[in-house]
Amino acid sequence: MIIKSILATGAAVAVLAAGAAQAQHKMNIGMVTINDPQHALAKEYKRLIEKRSGGKIQMKVFPAGQLGKIPRQLENLKIGAQAAFLSPPGFLSGMNVAFQAPDAPGKYKSFWHAQNAFTTPKFRTPYLKLAEKHGILGISIYNYGPTSIASRKPIRTLNDLKGLKVRVLATKMESKLAKTLGMTGVPMPYLEVLPALQRKTIDGCRSSIVVMGATKFFTTTKSITLIESGMIPSVLFVSKRWMKKLPKNLQDLVIKTGRDAEAFAGKFAANANKNAEALWKKNGAEVIRLSAADQAAVTKKLAPLGDEFLGGNPKTSKMYNILQGVLKTASTKAP
Repeated sequence: MIIKSILATGAAVAVLAAGAAQAQHKMNIGMVTINDPQHALAKEYKRLIEKRSGGKIQMKVFPAGQLGKIPRQLENLKIGAQAAFLSPPGFLSGMNVAFQAPDAPGKYKSFWHAQNAFTTPKFRTPYLKLAEKHGILGISIYNYGPTSIASRKPIRTLNDLKGLKVRVLATKMESKLAKTLGMTGVPMPYLEVLPALQRKTIDGCRSSIVVMGATKFFTTTKSITLIESGMIPSVLFVSKRWMKKLPKNLQDLVIKTGRDAEAFAGKFAANANKNAEALWKKNGAEVIRLSAADQAAVTKKLAPLGDEFLGGNPKTSKMYNILQGVLKTASTKAP
C-alpha cells in the first residue's frame, strides 16, 4: 500500500510537472467591460487558444478595467506588458484616425449588415493593421451592436433630445452628431460616465444597450431609447512585442484563432442585444423606440456626417471609402 501511494504521488507530480512545462507562454487579455460580448469573446478565445496550442499558451482574462483604463492598457500593449486587449477601435484613433471609419452614423441597414461588412477581407485586412507601427495588431473584429441613449428622463421623440447633455466619444464627428440632434456632446471616459449620471453632471449616455446594461446603468437611468444612429465595432488587439516571444507556429495560431472567433462573437453580440432589452425591463427601466418617422429623420440628419468628417479627410478617406464600397454589397442577413 505504501509503495502504491508513493507511485501514485509520483505520477501526480509528473503530470503537474508536464502541465507546467507545456504552459510556456502567458497571455493576459483585458477589457474595461464585464459580462458582455467582449468578455464572452475573451473567454471563448481562451478556450480555443489553450486547446489549439496544447496548453503551450496559458491565458488569463481580466474584465472591468482590472488591468487599468483604456490608455493604460494600450500602453501595455505597446511595450509588451500585456498580450491582448478588447475595445471599440475608435479609442485608438489617437494612433491612427482611420480607426474612426466605421463610426459614421446612418450607414448601416441592420446588425448583420455591419457584421458582414466589418469581416469582409477587403475591409478587415487593412483595417486591423492600422496600428501596426505602434506595435499593436488587430486579429478579430465584429459588430458589438447599435447605439442607444440611456437617460435620466425619457426620450420619446426627437424633440426630447434638445438641450440634453449626453456623453459621447472625444471626436469632432461625435460632437457634431450630438449638435445635429439638438444635444450637447460631453466627451468622457466610459468608466466615469455612471458617476457623472449619478451626480447629474450629464443627462444621458450614447453607447450600447448591452454594455450599459452589463454595468447596471438602469440603477440611475430609468429609461433607454433605441436610437440607432450608428454601429459599434469591437476589435481584439494583440501586442506585437509579446507576439515576437512566440515561435512562428504559435504566432500564426494566435492570428488564425482570432479570425475563427469572429463568427462566435457576432452571434453572441446579436443575441446579447436582443436579451439586453429584457434585462433593462426586468430592472424597472423603460425601453423606448422612436416612431418610424423620427428614426428615419435621425438617419437622414446624420448620414452626411461620415462624408464630411471621414470622406473629406485624407487621413481617413481611404479606409472610409473601402468600407462604404463593402457596405454596398454586404448582406443584411445573418450568415
